[in-house]
Amino acid sequence: MIVAPAFKTLRVAALAVILSSPVMAAAPAPQDIVNARVAGFKKMGGAMKAIGDQLKSGALDKAKTVAAAQTLAATAKGQGKLFPAGTGPSAGVKTDALPAIWTDRATFDADMAKLVGESGKLVAVAGTGDAAAIGAQMKAVGGTCGACHRQFRADN
Repeated sequence: MIVAPAFKTLRVAALAVILSSPVMAAAPAPQDIVNARVAGFKKMGGAMKAIGDQLKSGALDKAKTVAAAQTLAATAKGQGKLFPAGTGPSAGVKTDALPAIWTDRATFDADMAKLVGESGKLVAVAGTGDAAAIGAQMKAVGGTCGACHRQFRADN
């Protein structure tokens, strides 16, 4: 089934709202939660690529850079909530998430908080239009992503 990108984004946003609600009428299926977090990480990767491509080309469009950085930061804020208990490999769902996310939750949560912080800094730096500063902050964000992947993602 082909799903329009806008509909897929709406589904991910709705799932995030449901997961953050204090009372849920019916819990979403574990695979739906996994699919939402995968979609979020792909969205973040697309934003990183958009900024990286501009930096490589030397033609930095400040508005596009800021928009991509804002997408990255906003998406990062919700990603940590998409790893509730019962959505890892032991639940029988298809996921690259390692069990360490749930057995070392404090480290995982700290890594997610660092991602939120670094991506927030990228938004601020993107607003300056300074390509060198944006590139440096992109490396900081990428380093945060890579550190988490090495510890908590199976397909590295």
